Order: sequence, then structure tokens, then C-alpha cells
Amino acid sequence: MKAKNTTTCTQGWEALRGDALDWLLDPKRPNLHWRVLVELVGRPADSPAVRRARGGANAVEPVANLLAELHPDGEWATTTPMWSAYGGPGWRLMAAVAWGADPEDPRLHAASERLLEDAPGEGGLSRRPGENPDPKLTGRALEAMVALGWTGHQRIQEWLAWFEAIEGWESDPTTATAVLAASRGGLRPTLQERAVGGLDEVLAADPDKMARLGHPNLNRTDLAEVFSTFASAAVEWRAEWRPAFERLQRLQGENGRWRRRSPIPLSFGFTARQPSKWITFKATRALLTYAVEAELPRLFPYPPKR
Repeated sequence: MKAKNTTTCTQGWEALRGDALDWLLDPKRPNLHWRVLVELVGRPADSPAVRRARGGANAVEPVANLLAELHPDGEWATTTPMWSAYGGPGWRLMAAVAWGADPEDPRLHAASERLLEDAPGEGGLSRRPGENPDPKLTGRALEAMVALGWTGHQRIQEWLAWFEAIEGWESDPTTATAVLAASRGGLRPTLQERAVGGLDEVLAADPDKMARLGHPNLNRTDLAEVFSTFASAAVEWRAEWRPAFERLQRLQGENGRWRRRSPIPLSFGFTARQPSKWITFKATRALLTYAVEAELPRLFPYPPKR
């Protein structure tokens, strides 16, 4: 319940403590820049500004480091097993996608094709041959492959059909978020409904459960990612989300920025907990989408100067 005297938002930006857009539109981080242009500013994906930024995404850190061992033919110059946590090529590929890698890079195309052709598992994806498919791993791999444009591949359709056939994955918020991200846009409406239903239950049961914000999440998820994925999938606002959504707003720091509260695997080379542009990007998108319907408290005293 909101406080009786709280002034609520009439526009999404009023839920923010400041305007972080200029901070997010950092030309030194083209991997983030192109995503912000598309998802916050509303530029078409094929616009010149987006294509310029996206074209430079794989030459900057951390994407460059994650893909440093990837050859043009899709082979990786490493003996590390594909799904060795979290330094294996499979995880590095998914992390690069989460960090805004250019999906038109021929190396990513070749590596994705190899992964889809060679990945073990009957139905879903297994870490090693002979093991049962892992729903969480399958969900994250599915999310990354769809983001890279592999929706029509037979293996992608097998993974989607496998999720439709099995039960229980909806209760894991990481798997549900990944499946929702992969099935948005009407790809598999029944999967979207099941994923949202599972997340509804998690958010209602414990609004603080996913308050440790991080990026990239990979084997976990958090409130910023969940609500940003809802927004991307155009899921209609639900009143039972409000306590968790208020929690996300309260995690906001000065100037409309959110701090990373969960460590990144050391294999990715980042450990400091500080204001995160990627988390801020996701949380901002969520608040701009749902703040008015959620009747969040108004924090921003004046409109952004745009």
C-alpha cells in the first residue's frame, strides 16, 4: 500500500532520482550505446547511429576479451570445456551477448552455428554428453541464440518444444526470465504465459528475493533483469508486482543510477561494486515502462532537459 500523502508518478521519468541518459550514452562503450539507443531512445535498429555503435561493440572491453580466443571459423583457441563455469567458451559467448556484442560479427555467427550443431542433450541442452538436459543452461543458451538471430534453427525449435513438454522450470526465476526473453514477440505464447506465471509467484512470495543486482547474471537473475524483460516482452502490468517493483526503485542511488550488488565471475575480470551502467539501463527501462501504472512515488523534481 502506498503512503496516503505520497505523490505518485504521472510520467515514467518521475520515478527516477536523476537523468542518467547522458551517462548511459557513452561513446567509449559502443556495446552499451547501441542498446540504449534502441531500447531507451527508440532509434530503429537499422538507423545509422545504431549501426555505427553496434559495429564497434566487439572491439571494446569486456566483449573484446570474452571473444579474444574466438577464431573466424567459430573455433575457440582453448582447451577449456565448453560449459566449464564460467570460463568455458559457451559461457563466454553468452556473456558477450549480454554485454551488447554485435550480432552481425561473422565470428559469432560461426561460433553459434558450431554450438547449435554440437551441443549435447536430448531435447534440452546438457553440459556434457550423457547427462540430463539442464533447464537453466538451456534457457540462457536459448536466450543468447535468439538474440543472435538463430530463431529458425532446428535446435532452437527443439529447445522451445522441450520447454513446452516439461514442467517445473517456471519455478526457477532465472530459467523463467531466460525463456521469457527468448519467447517474446509471439514466438511461443504458451511459454511466455508460463514464464510470467512462474515469475508472478516468485515476486509475490518474496519481493526481496532478487534484490542483489548484477550483470551479466548468467546463472542467476535479479529484479532489474526481470522487470526489464517484462518490458521487452510487452507484458501488461500486474498489481501483485508492486512490492518488488518498489524495492527496485528504492535500490536506486543518486542521479538515477543503480549499483551492482552481486559479484561478476573472476574469469570475466571485473570485481568492483560500483554504479553499473548496464544495471541502470535495465532498471531505467523498467521504471519508464511501468512506473505510472505501479503508482510509484515521484522522485524526480523536474523533467529531463531534452
